[in-house]
Amino acid sequence: MNWWMRFNQIMTPRRLTYAWIAGVTLWLAWMLSTVLGPGNMDLAGQVVGTDYIQFYTAGTTASRGDSSKLYDFEYQSRLESEIAGPGLVNFHAFITPPFLAWLFVPLSLLPYTWSFFIWSLLSFFFLWASLKLLPVERPVKSYLWSLTWFPIFAAISFGQNSLLSLVLFCLTYWLWRKEKRLTAGLVCSLLLFKPQMVFGIGLLWLLEWRKSWKSLLGMAIGGASLAGLSLWLLSDASRAYLDLARNFLPGLIYGEQFPLWHLHSLRGFWILLFPGQKWLVEALSLLLSGAGIAAFFFFWRANRKESNLVFGAAICLTIWITPHAMIYDWSILLIPAVLFWQALPRLQNLWKALFVLIWTATFISGPLAYAQLKILPVAIQLSLPVLYWVYYEIYKNIKIMQKDLVGNNNII
Repeated sequence: MNWWMRFNQIMTPRRLTYAWIAGVTLWLAWMLSTVLGPGNMDLAGQVVGTDYIQFYTAGTTASRGDSSKLYDFEYQSRLESEIAGPGLVNFHAFITPPFLAWLFVPLSLLPYTWSFFIWSLLSFFFLWASLKLLPVERPVKSYLWSLTWFPIFAAISFGQNSLLSLVLFCLTYWLWRKEKRLTAGLVCSLLLFKPQMVFGIGLLWLLEWRKSWKSLLGMAIGGASLAGLSLWLLSDASRAYLDLARNFLPGLIYGEQFPLWHLHSLRGFWILLFPGQKWLVEALSLLLSGAGIAAFFFFWRANRKESNLVFGAAICLTIWITPHAMIYDWSILLIPAVLFWQALPRLQNLWKALFVLIWTATFISGPLAYAQLKILPVAIQLSLPVLYWVYYEIYKNIKIMQKDLVGNNNII
């Protein structure tokens, strides 16, 4: 009997209710802290929405006609303090391309707490729309289960844009499956507010360029249009962002104030394990990223006719190789979870076991890393070894299943 068959015997319905309890507890605690906190601050002394203030401030900056100051950290820090009040301690820098600030201009016209409330409602909607665009059999149940998963909670409670990424990925998938290749590429180009997040899809389309060249063209047209509009309408900000991307962003996660326990990427894993050894961190990260790309290539070659599998694998690769994946960025892993479940129902017992492992790892990994750093000079980000194990089990078991199917067909 496989380990995951035995594991599923342990995961009784009663034990699975612990996930519901944990999820409800998280949401209730956050809502109470947000509602009962003074002014724009919560009970923990953090600004409501945490990261959302950087987007609200960017929208405010653009609406005032001060877009040239989007990456002036001193100006942005003063503006954040003006918005949040004197209780604000941490500065949340706006480090995404300048065109994203346009999205938050309408929201910046509202008072901060109301703006965050509207953005949160939009995030809930993005999650629901994402599941409707995927082949989900029971969307309501899947939606509720998704809300218990920590990356989804983090995306909404931190006021992040990860669920916007999720719905754009899902819309890209839906259009691509409908063979609306050019439109799929155009939609995918909107994800360039986080450029590293389109690598997996871009590589997939490059590998099958004969049928996906229109998608690549659409992505190129969309990306060029966004860049052109930014350079035309936000010329100073665009130049400042290019300078930021060259001189600041590559070393961002090496900064003393960077919250490494929230970073769930290969680079973050090795920085926690080998602090101060930048060359070793980069070498190990590049080595494992290269191994991931190679594994993706072999997986694609064996499953190129199964669009659900290769699209899901492209999302998995994205999370594996991106240098800057915070816990909320993992929310896009809902896509392969749904696509693998639907594409290979024979392996649903495996999927259940792997879902439990990922759910548990993402729930405890960050706090565990934080606790380790309080008493030790190094820490292990548990989510990365678990992610590797999950990917390995997916790759191995799909390969075994395919061999069994070939063997059975030969017998027949």
